[in-house]
Amino acid sequence: MIDKIPQNHSLKHWAHRALEQASALASAFPGRGSATQAEAAAAEHVRRQLAALGVVNVRPQTFQGQRSIWLFLAQVFGLALVGHAAVFLLVPPLGKYAALLIAVVFFALSFLQLWRKFTFQPLLAHAAKNSLRAKPGQSSLPSGASQNIVSVIPSTAAAERRVVLLAHLDSHRAVWLFAHPLIARAYSFISPLALYGVLAAPFFYAAALLADISVLSWMALLLAAIHFIAWFTGVTADLGPYSPGANDNASAVGSLLALAERLQVEPLAHTEVWLVFTGCEESGGEGMLHFLAEYGETLKDALFIDLELVGIGDRLAFLENEGILRPRTISPAVRKQVQAAAQRLVERNAEGEGSGSVPIIQPVRGALRGVFTEMNIAWEQGFHGVCLTVGSSVDGSLPQWHRLTDIPKNFQESAFACTHALVWELLQVND
Repeated sequence: MIDKIPQNHSLKHWAHRALEQASALASAFPGRGSATQAEAAAAEHVRRQLAALGVVNVRPQTFQGQRSIWLFLAQVFGLALVGHAAVFLLVPPLGKYAALLIAVVFFALSFLQLWRKFTFQPLLAHAAKNSLRAKPGQSSLPSGASQNIVSVIPSTAAAERRVVLLAHLDSHRAVWLFAHPLIARAYSFISPLALYGVLAAPFFYAAALLADISVLSWMALLLAAIHFIAWFTGVTADLGPYSPGANDNASAVGSLLALAERLQVEPLAHTEVWLVFTGCEESGGEGMLHFLAEYGETLKDALFIDLELVGIGDRLAFLENEGILRPRTISPAVRKQVQAAAQRLVERNAEGEGSGSVPIIQPVRGALRGVFTEMNIAWEQGFHGVCLTVGSSVDGSLPQWHRLTDIPKNFQESAFACTHALVWELLQVND
């Protein structure tokens, strides 16, 4: 780890400031569920901290957001289960063609909802924004007031580039699927089967009923079992408590606040920096959708840097690809830029500008099957950027992800230091 850099303060100082900010947020506002009072209180805390640091341009962006992603999944897989049931219950009274048609309708409705939700189409984002603002009580799922905190730190001279730093404010339910790294790994394998199984099931049933291919009926039954587990999880997930949300994602919020503080001390000449703290990330990335709907045109050429779980671990990494139904991949230019920045840190450390070692950033592929970050939303809509995270080199897991044990005492200052060093290096391009 770099111990000292030729700036006003050492890297250790800024890493400690990030840890302090993250600990203060997670301790004061644990269990920051999407569109809850705790999330709103955390947003107000961040706004006050930015003001105290001297950041002048701070704007709240309010919207109506869904409280839960799990109720949506229960709704979707409930429709799929009706499709399965139609085949088994309606063939005798209606015949196989009528039963199959009814099943196809329900599977199609299920997949359409999944597609609309997880492809983050810009027009749908605008429509969701307008409809929820106009009719907050008419959403089919529980919703509530949420907010983003948007701040802009201008360059000292003419701005030649914009960089958007992202961190979400809310925390997730502590669902059994994430209770252990092995279960989380199994989830990443089963989740695509459940999602694409909604599309595959009617073809299996059609082949089984019309062509009498019995093995496909057994495969359809397996999908029915997976869909039942998904539906049951969706129905019961919100009965449990929220994760305290220290590493996920107070660590990222604290990191951004430390960067905001440093930018007041060491302003950039030609880079305008946006710091965006989003709400309702855990319920479907709605904060990011609303942010891009309002500011996307202004930021079409910006570099987006999304921080996720950066307070624990020994492996600094970036996500090469992510997405649920339509995975997207980091652009070659951004990948090259991130790896070049990491290499510069290593070289400076070798030249004696620091002590210890800086881990070479590792690309991670396929790590987030069945889930997504806000970077995926940006990629889906044509923006360029990277999601940075810190994980475990032992088992490749994301430490304390969606767990009740995600508390500040698990923080490691070295993880904050790695993150801060790389983000600061990326901010220095053209400066």
